[in-house]
Amino acid sequence: MTDKLQWDSEDVIVAVATGTRMPARTFHWVRSLAQLTSRQMVAVEHKQDDHGFTGELSLRTVGPEAFKQAVETYFANQGLVSTCIATNPRVLEPVVF
Repeated sequence: MTDKLQWDSEDVIVAVATGTRMPARTFHWVRSLAQLTSRQMVAVEHKQDDHGFTGELSLRTVGPEAFKQAVETYFANQGLVSTCIATNPRVLEPVVF
């Protein structure tokens, strides 16, 4: 989604997992889109236990530290608890067999 959040007068890409976890390929595709379009991004995943969704979130952001802080504050103000915010993408390196 690109019409739900703004930061620094720019639209933010918001990717919400349809289950508890967003598939890695989906996350990397959306992150690439954010980088290509020079937009900030937040990926939202919902925590689940044996009884269903707990109301806690895992957030992954693409953007500067100030954006990460703003996202955490925004979701806290909405009454949602964030358990993890990560901004550093993992670097994958080819393995020679």
